[in-house]
Amino acid sequence: MKPSLNLIISLILFSSLAVVIYFINASEQDDRPESWSAFIYTGDYGSGRYQKQDGFPSLDACRTYSNAKENNPNSAPWECGLYCEFDSRRQGFECQTMENN
Repeated sequence: MKPSLNLIISLILFSSLAVVIYFINASEQDDRPESWSAFIYTGDYGSGRYQKQDGFPSLDACRTYSNAKENNPNSAPWECGLYCEFDSRRQGFECQTMENN
């Protein structure tokens, strides 16, 4: 009878661990739809002056828009950012990912 009690306790512990890991992973998932933002810099990257356009469904759509805008006479540099939010402490936008190629 003793081996069966150890087996039951082991199963309960491993099941509890599996449930905890599942809920930790589920809470880390981002439920927001993918949204890219284009940042087209009118000066230089360090100038802080840019035009921002939101709502691109993919990086390719953002890249296409940015490249079309980049072919202006000033040849402005650009970046595309994923899940961008305004950070009031830094007085600028923070993005999860930034791409510019």
